Order: sequence, then C-alpha cells, then structure tokens
Amino acid sequence: MSNILKDILNDIDYLSYGDLPIRINKISNNSRTVIPGDLFFAIRGIQADGHSFIPMAVENRAAAIVVEKYQKNISTPQIVVQDSRAALSKAAANYYDNPSQKLKVIGITGTNGKTTTVYLLNAILKTARISRGSIGTLGYSIQDNFYPLNLTTPDSLQLQEILARMVENNISVVPMEVSAHALSLHRVDDIQFLGGIFTNISQDHLDFYETMENYVKAKIELFRKIGKSGFRLSNIDDDYSRLFNSTGDAELFTYSIQSESESDYRWSKDVRYSHGISGTILSKEVDIPITSTLSGKYNLSNILAAVSAAIQLGLSPSDISTAIRKISYIPGRLQELRKNGFPRVFVDYAHTPDAIINVLTALKDIVPSNGKLVTVFGCGGNRDKTKRPKMAEAASSLSDFVIVTTDNPRFEEPEAIIKDAIEGFSSESNYKKITDRKEAIEFAVKNSSGNDIIAILGKGHENYQEIKGVRHPFSDVSIIKELFGR
Repeated sequence: MSNILKDILNDIDYLSYGDLPIRINKISNNSRTVIPGDLFFAIRGIQADGHSFIPMAVENRAAAIVVEKYQKNISTPQIVVQDSRAALSKAAANYYDNPSQKLKVIGITGTNGKTTTVYLLNAILKTARISRGSIGTLGYSIQDNFYPLNLTTPDSLQLQEILARMVENNISVVPMEVSAHALSLHRVDDIQFLGGIFTNISQDHLDFYETMENYVKAKIELFRKIGKSGFRLSNIDDDYSRLFNSTGDAELFTYSIQSESESDYRWSKDVRYSHGISGTILSKEVDIPITSTLSGKYNLSNILAAVSAAIQLGLSPSDISTAIRKISYIPGRLQELRKNGFPRVFVDYAHTPDAIINVLTALKDIVPSNGKLVTVFGCGGNRDKTKRPKMAEAASSLSDFVIVTTDNPRFEEPEAIIKDAIEGFSSESNYKKITDRKEAIEFAVKNSSGNDIIAILGKGHENYQEIKGVRHPFSDVSIIKELFGR
C-alpha cells in the first residue's frame, strides 16, 4: 500500500491547483467517511453527483479532492481529471499496489450463469487444495470465509481493497463475476485478468443500456482485458459468441452443450440432465466423468464452463469430478426446500425472461403426472420495464398457475410494476395478483399439494427487500422454512 500521492496518481492525466500534499491518509469516494488527510474522489453517479458533496469532504478536512471540473471558492488542493471514475480505478490500483497482478483472476461475464459458474469453479479449486477467493452476487470469499457485497462487481476502490486482502492471505486464484455495469463504469479497468468466460446474452439492463447492441458492447470488453498469455472461454451455443470470439488477443477456447459440435469442450451424447446430471465432459486434453445433483439443461452449460476453466488452470480430472459431485445446491439457484406432506419448493434468482424459461423448463421435466407447476415471481423496480411483460409471458407459458407479486420495488410503486407485468399474460393465462410477496408465497404453499412443484423466482439468495431506498429483512428461503415448520 502506498500513501505517497505522486505514486497514487501515476499514469493519471491531471491538472493540479493548490499545494498538493506529499502523502495522504487513504482514498475515499464517500464524503461522509472522509477523515483528515484523505484524498476524496467526486464521482458522477447514476443517482447522485459526488461533486455535490465536496463541501462535506472539505469540512471533514480532506487533504485534496479529485474533480472533473475546477471548483471555485474551495481552498482545498484540487486535482482535475477528465473522468473521475476512471481516475479512481487507476488510483485505487496504485494505492493497493496493483494486487490483481499477484493473483490469477478469472472473469465471468454474461446475462445468466455467472454466479453458478463462480460457485462451481470455487468449489473445484477448494477440492484441488488451491488457495482461492471469489467475488460476485453471493458476496466475496477468502478461502472458506464469506463476506456480503451490495453489488455483483463492487466499485473499483472496494474491489482493489478486496483483492489486496486476498494477496495478504496468500490467495492464488480468484473467479469473479464481471457485470456489464462494472465494465461500463470503470470498476475493472485496472484488473489484470488471466482468463475470461462468456456464458450467454439475453435481455437485461436495458434501462441503462437502452439497446441490446450497447449491452453486448459493454460485455465484450472483458475479453479485451485478458493478456495474450491468458485464455478466453466462449459459449458458442449463444448467437452473440461470434462477437466475443473476435474480441481480444488471448487464446480462444470454445464450449458447447451440443455433443455434435466441434467445440473444445462438450458433453458426451449420453448425458442426462432431468433428474440430476450424469455424463462425460469431452476435450482434447482429457475426458471427465461428471455426476451432479443439479438439474436442467442450463446447468449443463454452467458446469461445462466451470470445468473448462478448471482444465485451463491445470486441475486434475479427479478433483474436478469430486468437487462437482459434492455440490448439493447453489444458494438461491434452483435451491430446493422439501418436507413430507408439502409441495417441493425451488427458490431461484431468475429475473429475466430467458432465465425464467430455463428454470421452469428444468422443473417442468420433474413435475409428477398428477401434479402441477406453480410459479411465484415479481419484477424489480427502476429496471428495464420492457422485460416485465416478457417475464409474465415466460412464466405463464410453462406454468399451470402463476402468482405475480413484488420483487425489489425500489423507488417505484409495486402496483405499477405488477400492472406492467400483467400485460404479458394472455386472456387464457391462469394467474393471480398478490402484491405482498410473503402473502404470495404463503398462498402458493397453502393451495398446493404434495405432488406439486412451486418455483419462487426473482430474489434467490437475497435476504432483503428494497423499498424506497431502504433494505428491509426478507428471505424467500426463510419464509418457506417457517411455513414448513408450522
């Protein structure tokens, strides 16, 4: 860690005003936590502009402030940059002595499957006795210690701090989710990636990107960040793979769940996936027998992605097979809760039309002939509105009965969100609206038999519900356990 300001500003183009300090205490992008001697970065955010909080940073006696426009009537030394987000990324990397250069970071990007792929790869590394960390939607881990995160990919300052902690703990390999926002908002600008995995693309985040073209352009940037000595893994079953395949200089490897494909990694023709997964992963290097309690065609792709990366890292086939066999579920990803006399309940994070189709298709295969598939779902507030009716359409097309409810309404009115979703139901759709999510889950359980399967979608592992900027304790899993306990 370096507190020398000249070193922290290395490779950053800037103009300075006032007498800059030789050393700073630490870097901060939150004016409320600034203490005397800090270097404060004013970041233009999506919801608020950090330049508005400069007076608070000055009042808290910041040693200097980094801004995009010179601030008049401020006596505190100023460092003016073109883009304070990009500057923060570089400064944070310099401050923490570029920790990613001492780690093998594997970035995973795509719309669906990132969390599961990170979880699987982390488990394989553990079985292989490789010191490992992970970063993603479930939080971040250092060996077997887990810590919460608010974002899939944290901001550059927090990210560099986490990576520095991993270096201090002698971590070797770090699989991490890389979101489109992280790539667009300079969170991973100064991360050195050994490898990258592309999972798939479907509609998401169009509230921010407006078009699928912009969304995909953001995603493919991950492959540009991988060094020539690294590797790219691309899912060629996805139509957008051609864009990823033509991006970047690292060696390209492909994977596909189509046994007849000519990909580098694929499944054997006899693979089964309806009630657990059983088959062999084929490659030029080695063939690896796989058995797993996970089900569904999309988990074929997730397992294949993680195993392909493990092979690239030189891990043994026996460690790979053992690790996959030991995993009973991924938290909040088709996580089953079961008790005699009750319907089987599956909790999943699915919050896009494509993810809902994947999950419900997998569950449809295991519904008894005398049972029905009941789906409970909601749509997030302040997110892409155009996918809401498509989510309803996906749910109703595969379910016998659908309950539409809330997810994280954020700053929108729940009734308005539900109204948008309901437009996707046809006149023949068998559905019910229950705004309160807990009541919706209770209704589904109490009105289903032991032969039925219930899918509760949208929140997965989350233990909160965000309403008007406040996160209230809420867990789909806990509610189900409570109902089963009764």
